[in-house]
Amino acid sequence: MEFSSIPTKGFYFVGNGKIAMGGLGADVEQLFAPCYSLPSVMSLRILDRTIVAHNNRIKGSACYVTDLEKDGKVIGRITDFAHPELPVFMRCFSLDLPLTFSMESVFVAADAPITCNGMSLCLFEIPEGTPVFSKSKTDKETWCALMLCPNCTLEDRQITFPAGKSHMTFVGGDYGSLGTQSFASCISLAQQISQISPDSILKASLESWRGILSKIRVNTSVFQEIPNADELIEAVCVALVTQTSAQGGVIAGSFYHLAYGRDMYGVFRGFMVLGLYDHARRMICYLTEVFRQKGYLPNASGLGMSCSHRHENDEVEQTGYNLLEVLEYVLVTGDVAFLAERMDYVRYLMHAQAKYLVDGMLPFNGDETYIAGGIFPRNGIDHGSMEATALYIKSVRGMTALCRQHGLLADDELDKHVAMAELAAWRFPCHFIDNKTVYINNPARAAVAELPLHRHGVCLGCARMTNLLRDGQGAFLCSNCYGKVVVQPCTGRYSTDCAVWMTEFVGSDLLPKRVVRAALDRSISAIRQSDFGKTNPENTVGYEYGVILYTLAKHLPKEQLDAYRDLLHALLKDRVPGAVWTEYYQGGEPSATCCPYRPWESAINLCGILRFSQALHE
Repeated sequence: MEFSSIPTKGFYFVGNGKIAMGGLGADVEQLFAPCYSLPSVMSLRILDRTIVAHNNRIKGSACYVTDLEKDGKVIGRITDFAHPELPVFMRCFSLDLPLTFSMESVFVAADAPITCNGMSLCLFEIPEGTPVFSKSKTDKETWCALMLCPNCTLEDRQITFPAGKSHMTFVGGDYGSLGTQSFASCISLAQQISQISPDSILKASLESWRGILSKIRVNTSVFQEIPNADELIEAVCVALVTQTSAQGGVIAGSFYHLAYGRDMYGVFRGFMVLGLYDHARRMICYLTEVFRQKGYLPNASGLGMSCSHRHENDEVEQTGYNLLEVLEYVLVTGDVAFLAERMDYVRYLMHAQAKYLVDGMLPFNGDETYIAGGIFPRNGIDHGSMEATALYIKSVRGMTALCRQHGLLADDELDKHVAMAELAAWRFPCHFIDNKTVYINNPARAAVAELPLHRHGVCLGCARMTNLLRDGQGAFLCSNCYGKVVVQPCTGRYSTDCAVWMTEFVGSDLLPKRVVRAALDRSISAIRQSDFGKTNPENTVGYEYGVILYTLAKHLPKEQLDAYRDLLHALLKDRVPGAVWTEYYQGGEPSATCCPYRPWESAINLCGILRFSQALHE
């Protein structure tokens, strides 16, 4: 089969919402099905490490070909792809020499494979209660199978693919209506797929991807100085879609097999600028369903599993993002009926935030960027949060206006929400702004807030995630640390310009222009002095340049934007060739320990590039 391809570097992802494979070079780093909130079932690593692998994404798809070299000579090719609908992943080989891979898995049900229509079949069992992330665990028994064509061998957890053509197929068993049918589904699917040629599945996958990518609606005529703009847009689209589950939620990357509220807002914005409104809609449907099943929204939710990851104050910050998603979707598409069908969800999002208001301030969420990233101390979690408060004001103002326009809520209920949001907006400057400095926190909230006696979160003594008790000084501690550990209260004020960029990114008008301009001048000067991160030994978030470009385009006239093209070029250079952006950068390069191929950073950076380029050339 002939096709054109695009060279890529680093981690790549093949997925269809039910099955996903994370690859690096010739290796399979992760493989999981039939849902995205499973841990990786297995990995495959090539034994001959002298073989050099060159990855290429087939243009117009998320299918990959990998050319293999040994001693400077091409010795074969690997083709990776997923079935367009079923939880089926295939890897095809065309080799001049045999290749052996080490199979690593803690879930192998039996070392001796069984046969299925002439193919060897190795079964994997993922028990109910298997850890996914932190305390989040699977809630169903899952069965998967690896099938090898007859000329392959599996012995002592090593798989050898012979010279010539061969292939492997990985399938996951759906749970069925009762949630107990994974084994039967796995065996049935293995039998079905074993009788279908890999070429026909590859062809179907390519056709499916052509249909998805044909829906992109981006005016690339403004990208006069961006080489291969179409390839950039397609690469970001592929990264977002492959990490979107069949349920509509999006994993936060290969390290995090859960759907996180904040991360999904960035992806939502990416889908909207790409014109993929159906994907944005499915995301809202997914979150609505999580709320309706649980009665609340955890910090992160399972995909195909009911598991969740809970933190402190989960009903603030992400709820503002969630409300903005519904608002922005309806404003763009005009689909008021969609909103009307989800008024229970919308009312929850507004009420959930309102009940945390203290003097017009919301607290921090326990897993948001500043606390999780170590920028702001966890013992200040109940301080007023500038970003969460700004999100509340922006989302409630917009949603109440929309609901009033279409008669979706009673006037007295809307009036109460408007009054609370306007009070918060009126108090916002004195709470968080001092001349040209914006603070991300205000300790005054914690001093007067009625804190709960207990909560689930991270112990301030031992940092363990568990149920916590509040001591006499207001610190939340686990039962082992309670009464033994003394935690000094956080009383300082903190400032980070990243909070300015995100507040601007969501369209808030609460920050005065003098504050935004001071932050722009300060941050861009520091970026240039560090030679665009090359002399910075600390981690820098992978979306920083993207949100700065977005903010520049909002606040500066066209004739002044030329002076910031260097930031645009630096962001384009930071993109992993042929792929997207990573979670953190260190010394101007992707951090070795961070999550690669990230949806959040990639979506936000695309938004920044689009906004800046449009402002430059329109």
